[in-house]
Amino acid sequence: MLRDIDLRLLEIFCCVYEKRSLTEATKCLHASQSTLSFHLKNLEKQVGQRLFYRRGKQLVPTTIADRLYDYAKELMEFKLRLIEDIGRFSGRRSGVVRIGASSIPGNYILPNLIGEFVSNFRGNISTEFYIGDSESVYRGVAEGRLDFGVVGYLQERRNVDFVKFYDDRIWVVANPEFEDRTYTLEDLMEMPLVIREEGSGTRMKVEEALRHHGLSLSDMNVIATVGSNEAIKVILRHIKAFSFLSNFCVKGDQYLIKLRVSRLEPILRSFYLIRDRTRPLSPAAQELIEFLTTKAKTMFDFEY
Repeated sequence: MLRDIDLRLLEIFCCVYEKRSLTEATKCLHASQSTLSFHLKNLEKQVGQRLFYRRGKQLVPTTIADRLYDYAKELMEFKLRLIEDIGRFSGRRSGVVRIGASSIPGNYILPNLIGEFVSNFRGNISTEFYIGDSESVYRGVAEGRLDFGVVGYLQERRNVDFVKFYDDRIWVVANPEFEDRTYTLEDLMEMPLVIREEGSGTRMKVEEALRHHGLSLSDMNVIATVGSNEAIKVILRHIKAFSFLSNFCVKGDQYLIKLRVSRLEPILRSFYLIRDRTRPLSPAAQELIEFLTTKAKTMFDFEY
């Protein structure tokens, strides 16, 4: 019968559970695989049941591990709040903030802002910054692996609050070998298209715009599906094709051209800061959110 449990083992367990890999867990826990494996076996002895099994290179959690993770995360978050609260009481400010962002804010906006915040923070703060597509950021926030995220497409998710962050425009851009003229939607259907992967906010907005005209990506001549905006820009330098890219991505680019397309309204979108409304934020996370939202009111603009 379980009578006691080591909180440090739970902390290790949470990281391994989230990473699904001992190799990846070593990067955030700064311990060897053999050490982590030893600690997990000790935890399994305390719990009295197996927590993971292997499927190829991935660790798959058992049912009891899923159950244990929910409680362990609550304990880890309580521990973090306790440390921060005592730190405030004793005059010290500290904390760890876990942030997720889709590719545009993650690559073009947040790095400078987070750097500015951390450099001016009077205390000890550590940030964990994850960049993925909008869907994976949503999951990270909803599952408690991220304190908050910034995404370019809103989804119907219970318990997730959001606030508008800043605006963006998605342009139709192409290799400069295309003629300088106005194209039709029918023209676009025949032209080679390089598009972002499923789950990308950019792709979701493009699909939404196409649906307004009774079209879908299956009607287009998609020649490549790519996981990053920068990779798309490189591809368009080598082949005569077009794509849909954010204003932040093409701003200042001296190579790609913007295509004029008749009957296609400007594809506008907003980016949103999202968080789980049921989970309290640490003071450091709250302070960073306030900093980001204040900055967003004054520094972002784009040309129509």
